[in-house]
Amino acid sequence: MSLVLEYTIKGLGSIIDRLAGGSRLYSMYITKPKPVILEAATGFGANLGIVLRFATRLGGIVYSVDIGGPQVSLAKIAYRSYIEKGVLVIERGDLRNLHYPNDFFDYAINHTTMHHIDRVDLAISEHWRTLKSNGILIVIDLNPHILTRAIHSLKLLRESKENVINETSKRFRILERGEDKLSYYIIAVKET
Repeated sequence: MSLVLEYTIKGLGSIIDRLAGGSRLYSMYITKPKPVILEAATGFGANLGIVLRFATRLGGIVYSVDIGGPQVSLAKIAYRSYIEKGVLVIERGDLRNLHYPNDFFDYAINHTTMHHIDRVDLAISEHWRTLKSNGILIVIDLNPHILTRAIHSLKLLRESKENVINETSKRFRILERGEDKLSYYIIAVKET
């Protein structure tokens, strides 16, 4: 069951990666040996499989958190083999109030999540707090242009994107920004 679920979720991850990107950015920026990576938020694990591929290649470990219990339970089933190998920890958690210590992660990845968070400032602040000095934040999220017909959703996505850019710029040094029709991304480094 878990193997079928893992392959199904990985297949979904491949589609999402083709649409919203991630692998290209991860290959450029996730280069440190034995990285400790925060993958936020787990969702149903589609991006998690992609992050795990990079982490395991480098001998690292991934901590994946999500506020939703069903998502965490499903991801734990799908990725049980990684958990058993000690390269993955999946937990319930709130990105606005992480329980991890200061300076814990080498990388924080936030893929198609920020538009779900009502207090982006708190999430970005927690990423800054839990990243090590010179730690890298990778944010990839939906671009407002994809919802031109849904005015309410367009407004929310636009506000979310503006908040992410503003809050990230306050705390981090931006290394790279970009966008296409479906998504935008920000790569930033924590300098202390």
